[in-house]
Formats: sequence, structure tokens, C-alpha cells
Amino acid sequence: MRTASWLPSSLVRRYALATAGLAAAALVMTSLASWWLIRQQHHEAVIQLANGERQHQAAAVGNDLRAISTRMAEIAASTILATGLVDSAGRETYLGPFLNGIRQVNGIPVQLSFTDYRGTEIASNDNSSFNADQLAWLRENIEQARPVATIFPSPNGDELVALEPMRYARTSSPEGAVLYKVKLPDLDAGPTARLMWGPRVLEGDSPDVTADVPSPPVFRHLAFRVRDRAGARIAADSPDPPYFHIAVVSGALMAIVVIAGLNLARVLTKDLRRLESFSTQLLDGDLGTGRAPEGGSAEVDALARSINGMLDRLSQQRVALLGEQDKLTRLTSELQAANRRKDDFLAMLGHELRNPLAPISAGAQLLEKLPPGDPRVKRTSEVITRQVGQMTKIVNDLLDVSRVTRGLITLERTPLDLASVVAAATEQARPLIESRGHVLKTFLPVEPVRVIGDTARLVQVLGNLLTNAAKYTPNGGRIDVRVAADGTDALLQVSDNGMGITPELMPEIFDLFTQGSRGVDRGQGGLGLGLALVKSLVELHGGSVRADSAGTDRGATLSVRLPRLNAPASAEPAHPIPAAPVPPRRIVLVDDNADAARTLSDCLALEGHSVEIFNDGPSALDFAAREAVDAFVLDIGLPGMDGNELARRLRARPATAHTLMIALSGYGQAADLERSTAAGFDHHLVKPADPDVLNGLLADVRG
Repeated sequence: MRTASWLPSSLVRRYALATAGLAAAALVMTSLASWWLIRQQHHEAVIQLANGERQHQAAAVGNDLRAISTRMAEIAASTILATGLVDSAGRETYLGPFLNGIRQVNGIPVQLSFTDYRGTEIASNDNSSFNADQLAWLRENIEQARPVATIFPSPNGDELVALEPMRYARTSSPEGAVLYKVKLPDLDAGPTARLMWGPRVLEGDSPDVTADVPSPPVFRHLAFRVRDRAGARIAADSPDPPYFHIAVVSGALMAIVVIAGLNLARVLTKDLRRLESFSTQLLDGDLGTGRAPEGGSAEVDALARSINGMLDRLSQQRVALLGEQDKLTRLTSELQAANRRKDDFLAMLGHELRNPLAPISAGAQLLEKLPPGDPRVKRTSEVITRQVGQMTKIVNDLLDVSRVTRGLITLERTPLDLASVVAAATEQARPLIESRGHVLKTFLPVEPVRVIGDTARLVQVLGNLLTNAAKYTPNGGRIDVRVAADGTDALLQVSDNGMGITPELMPEIFDLFTQGSRGVDRGQGGLGLGLALVKSLVELHGGSVRADSAGTDRGATLSVRLPRLNAPASAEPAHPIPAAPVPPRRIVLVDDNADAARTLSDCLALEGHSVEIFNDGPSALDFAAREAVDAFVLDIGLPGMDGNELARRLRARPATAHTLMIALSGYGQAADLERSTAAGFDHHLVKPADPDVLNGLLADVRG
């Protein structure tokens, strides 16, 4: 917008020009009145100005104190310091840089120290220096569990020292503290005032010439205030004013100023009124793309530019907030999906456990009613054995997932031919494949494709892929297994013409508890663990796995890539020599589960062994003191005296110090095996124990 060429660009200069013109026109008429009025007004103005300046300076010091107190409270509540209290090994790597980044608050140097609950320093910023008196004060006040502050005298200027305790909901006493101090000369009250504190004991330190600093609660008892450095004493002698002349001149001058001021205000405030109009529009609308009109006087133009800069920043922050909102929405969706998968898994787990329990329960009741020698006894026993095997597989899959996710799987790496893996896995999955009427074809290259890996785990990988293909392919389908060498990789593929994989399921097909859609009949079964285990085990071998599908009812192909071994084949392991029959042993079986003990005892008795059953440790100790025993089979989770303690006591007796001891437990983690070994057990079996395996261990009885 164009302005008159004779007007200065600065608004201050415009007002100065207008004031000078009015003053020049009224100089003669007001000379007599002005000297008296100016003197009186000057006196009052100086007093008001001094009061206002003191209040402003006191408010500035109060803002600095609030900023320091707030910042220290934030630091004391930070997770970095909370971690530093318990992470003694690694805190040097992050506490020092964190505290060194806090050297000033509002431009005021702050010395900072992080201590434990005894007042012992853990870390500090580089410029901190606390003397012995200050550290002693910290130890005296840290137990108050609240912010405390005091002032210490110093040759270089008194120092404000305070502590911010680190409090947590679980404890009533502080876990540590943030000790900080500020040199009071750094709390600058301005060149015309000085900062005071403590009781008002000096002459001239009255509320009339001081201004109280609005301090936060931790500093309020120190009574900070601001006082003029030289005080304000204004005196003026005034003669009797000419009231008549003053009245006439004042009236005339008032009329001139009112008329001229109204016209000048319209001209000089035109730019400001444009900004006012814009702000009204902005208040009624939104940030959008509207911007304040620039131009006019230099001050208004600068103000408009500042407003526009602020609007630009607000617009950017709005975009950033919308982005964070989208991110939060995505995270919420992912959490909801994870929660749904958890609910589906629990429902599947309940179903998969009840499935084998039903025939086991019915079979057990049937065995009670059937006479010995009835052919249905053998058939029912086979059903129970199969269903127990199914439950064992479910538990083993869950344990495998747990071990893989915690990094507890150890691979037994040996050179092997993938053809042997295919043979073992297809043999393992063949009953399921044949029961569904599928056609299984294998395609093996002429030359062996060799890798370094764990044979059992790779058989588990291929077995899971075959089982998955068999379950999700309608009866009478086709399943192909291919092995090929692809450059430096060994390629293992399982293809089927079954249900396929939907595009929605593809990104999460290898996630835990993920399964394709299914009806309430749950014909496919399973817990959604198979492909997650495949991915984890393949990655432990340094390989990768991917799934491909053209869509629903178009089949699927799962491809496993492993690093290929080019070394010559090593000799195949010799066939194991059949174990010799185990001679009859006298066995003490201790288990508080009477049914489990009786069943296992019957199995061992069928092998020709003599078994004594006890349900607690003391009874077994009494028997072992009277009778000779070849082997002990002890449950770990016994009431009162557990299996580990029972084994230790048996080892302490000369008669049983070298007797074979076998632990039975529902826990099979590495820590459980270490505890049983330390107690003196020779072997550790995880329930349900295979009677054949247990019978084989009995061959180790010491002569």
C-alpha cells in the first residue's frame, strides 16, 4: 500500500513529527504552565517508572527461577536418570552426555549433579563444583523427599543451591536426587537494581522501594526481592502556578490536540487497522493459507512479517501433528490386530488341547470296562498313544517358539545332503498326506545339494511346510517338493494346489499365531506356529523363506533358501547298533501324582523291572535306607522336599552315592537342567517321558 511521500517510513518518527508540530504551535501558549506541570508529572512518573521497572525486573528474575525449578523437576523425572540408578554398567555412556547438555537454563549457567539416595554423586555436567558444606546439606535434606533450596555464601558471589528428589510410586523415600546450584550474580536484576533475599533488616529495605520476586514454592522461603541501587529521591520546589493562564492555555491546547489527534490517529493507525482486520478474519477462520498484509510503516511491516512467520510455523506443526496422528492410528490398528491374534491363539489353543483330551478321556473310561484280551484294548491304547503324541507336539511347538524368540536354540551344524532331509520329512508327514488322499511328488537333482545345518531342525522345517500344505489343500490335492542348486544357494520348495494365500494375509503369513481363514469346523487344526517356526529356524541357518500365491484357491509355493556347501561329501554316519536288552532293575519311583506314577510303573513292570512307588521324599529316603536300589526316578515338583533336595540327600549317603538317578519334570529349560545336574541327577527327562527312552537309560545302572 502506497503512503504519502512526505511521511517517514518509521511509525516512531511519524509520531515524533506530529508531536513536534503540535509542540511548536502550542509552545508560546503553554510555556508558563508547562514548567510546573512537567515538574510535577516528572516526579510522579519517575516514581511510577521506578516501581514498574522494579516489578518488571522482579518478574524477570521470577521467570528465571521458575524455569530453573521446572527444568530440574523434568530432569529428575526423566527415564534416563531412572535407568542410570539401576544400570551401573552402562550409565557412563549416556548420563555424562545427557547432563552435559544441560549447562544453562534461560541463559543462566547451572551446575548439576545426579546422586543416589545417600547423596553419593553418580554423574554431573562438566562445569559442576559443589563444596563439602553443600554436599553435607544435600545428605541432611534428601530424606525430606521434597524440593529444598538454600543460599551459601561465596567469595565470588552467593550461590543458590537446591535439590530435586527422584520419587517413584513404589517407594516413600527418594531413590536419588538432582543437586543444582546457580550463582546469584547470574540472576541479573538489571543495571539499576540489585537482588536481595532474607529478612528485611536493613534501613531502606521497605516494601515501598523493593519489589518481591514471584518465586516458585521451592525458593519462596528465601524472600527474593529487587531494590533500586541508589534509591529514588525526587524533590522539587514549585512557585504558585498561574491558575487562570493555565486554565485558558490548557483549554485551548486541549481543543487543538483533540481535533488534530483525531485526524492524525486516522492517518497513523491505518496500517494497524489493517492488521486488526486480518486478525479478526484469522480468528473467525483457520490457519489456512491466509497471511497478514505486509507494507506500510517499518514497525507494522516487521510485525506483519513476524505474524506470518508464526503462522508458517503453526502450519508446519499442524502438518506434523496430523502425521503423528496417522502414526498413532497405524500403531493402534497394529495393537488391535495383535490383540485379535492373541485372542484367536487362545481360542485355538483351547480347541487343540480339547481335541486329543476327548479321545484320551473316552479311551481311559473304555479301558476300565473292557475285559483283558479284548482286541479293542489294543486299538484304544493306540488311540490314546496317538492323541498323547499330538498333545506333546503342541507343547513342543510352544516350547520351540519360546526358545527361538529368546535365542535359546542351539544348532548342531553338520554337512548334509538335502535329499536326506526330504526323505525324513516326507516320511514324517506321509500319514497326514495319505489320510487326505494327496499325491506327493519329489523332484531331486542328479548331483547332491549340500548345506551345513542341523538335520533335526531342517527336517522340522520341511515337515512343517508339508503339514501346512496338506492341511490347506482339499482332499485329493497335489503337493510337490523340489530341491535345486541356485548359484550359491540351495533351494527347497514346497508347492500345492490348495486354498492359496490371500493378498491381505501375505504380509503377515510368517507372524506368530497367523492362519488362513477357516470356519467353525476348524478342519485344518493347528495353532499358527508352524510358519513362524520355519522362518525363525531358517534364519538361524543363515537362510531366508518366502511365500508366493496367485490368490485364493490358486495354490501356494513356499521357498527356503540356504547357503550352499560346495565341499565334498563326508562319510555318512554308520547305522546305530541295536541296544542290548536291559536286565531287570529294582527301581524307586517318586511322584506325587498317583495316576502318573502307577501308569509309568506298569510300563516299567512290563519290561521286567521291579518298581516301588512313593508319593513324597521322606518315604523314599526311609525305604532306600533299608533296601538296595538300582535306580531312582524322581519327580522334581514334589510337595515339601522337592526332587532336587531328595537327590542331594540320596547322594550324601554312601549306599546311594553312585546310584543312577533320573529326574522327571514338566520344565525343560537350560536353567532347569542345570539345577537338576547340580543336585546330582544323571539324566533329566521332560514329562510326559517316553517309557522306551526311560528303559534305555536304565542300562546305565552302575555295577
